[in-house]
Amino acid sequence: MLRMLSLSVAVIAALISTGCVSTSNNNTAAGSAVVNAETAKPQTLFAARLQPVAGVTTAELADNAIKVSFPGITAFSHDGASISNELQRQLSAVVESLKGITYQNVTVLGHTDSSGQLAYNNKLSQQRAEQVMAFLQQQGLAAEQLVAEGRGPSEPIADNKTAQGRVANRRVELVVAF
Repeated sequence: MLRMLSLSVAVIAALISTGCVSTSNNNTAAGSAVVNAETAKPQTLFAARLQPVAGVTTAELADNAIKVSFPGITAFSHDGASISNELQRQLSAVVESLKGITYQNVTVLGHTDSSGQLAYNNKLSQQRAEQVMAFLQQQGLAAEQLVAEGRGPSEPIADNKTAQGRVANRRVELVVAF
C-alpha cells in the first residue's frame, strides 16, 4: 500500500510539475484532463505537495490519515526538547503543504531513545511533542487542531544499542487526520 501511495504521489507530482495537468479550474480548448485541487482527496493533495521536499516521508494510514516522518535528520539533542534548525525547515514545509487543505487535526508524536529512566523519557517525549506543536502554531496552524502526545521509548524505529539508532529514535512524527 505504501509503494502504491508513493507511486501515485510521484506520478501526480510529476504531472503537475511538468504542466501535463493543472490544479486550477482553467479548462483547455483541447479538453485535456485536469486534476482539480477542489475535487482531489485532501490527503492525496497534501502528500503530493510534500513529495518533492527532501527529508520528509509520508505514509497513508488505514483511516486515510497521513503519517509524516523526518528520517535521517537529527531532530533533538540527546537530552533536550529544543527543535533543530533542520527539523524547523521540514516542519515549515509541512505547514506550507497544508495551506488551503481541509483537515481535522494534526497529532504530534514525540519519541525518545531508551537510555535513562522510563518516567523521564515519557516526560521528555511529551515536551518534544509540545515544542513541535508550539512551533506549528507559530507557523500558523490553529491551536484547536493540534494535539501533542509523548510516546517515550515505546516505539523505536532503530536499535537503541547503537549511537546511530538512539539518534534515529529521538524523533517526532505527525499524523494528519482528514
